[in-house]
Amino acid sequence: MGMFGNSTSTVLAWPKYFRAARVRVNKISIAEQQLDSLLKEADAVLLRSKNLIAGREHSVLNTSFGEGAWSVAQCFDHLAQTTNAFLPEITNAISGAPRLNRNRELKVGALTQVIIQNLEPPYKLRFKVLKALVPQRDNFQQAWEAFEDSQAALETVIETARGLAIDKMKIESPVYARLNYNVYGALRMLMAHQRRHLWQIEQILKALDSNQ
Repeated sequence: MGMFGNSTSTVLAWPKYFRAARVRVNKISIAEQQLDSLLKEADAVLLRSKNLIAGREHSVLNTSFGEGAWSVAQCFDHLAQTTNAFLPEITNAISGAPRLNRNRELKVGALTQVIIQNLEPPYKLRFKVLKALVPQRDNFQQAWEAFEDSQAALETVIETARGLAIDKMKIESPVYARLNYNVYGALRMLMAHQRRHLWQIEQILKALDSNQ
């Protein structure tokens, strides 16, 4: 997937009498492969989400098991809110990112890597959800549309990062002001956060099915 693609190139060695016609073979850069991987992860999240809700009544997807427990609809609303909270900061940082000047991998950052590891399911560590990210929509259709829109916006933003050293740009966390992380780490963290809540959705649906 590739707007604004930035590739490295290798010059083939030819005999001297062929040197006038130099041939370049383009390679996909390591960083571009990393962004492609992020896009595939985002696509996989959307596909898995569709599979999880396929054939289910909206009334079921709006159901929670009591006070403080989230419904499937609320999980999708939380995912949309979280992505939308991060994207303005990420977009602004990408706009000022320098070009990659060599073929290298993008770095996540040590602290961010720890956060990612604790976000990935099946998780044991729970995080307190800030008031700003507590689900606001309990109507499944509205929550789902918000989630789809946020996924599309996320993929668009990832595309704009091609060829840029986004791991050199830091953002302040829009949810925990005392934390900051580089843009690539923030994108990786968002994907882990999505997988975390898809796993939560799976547990909710299993519980709903067992109570039928």
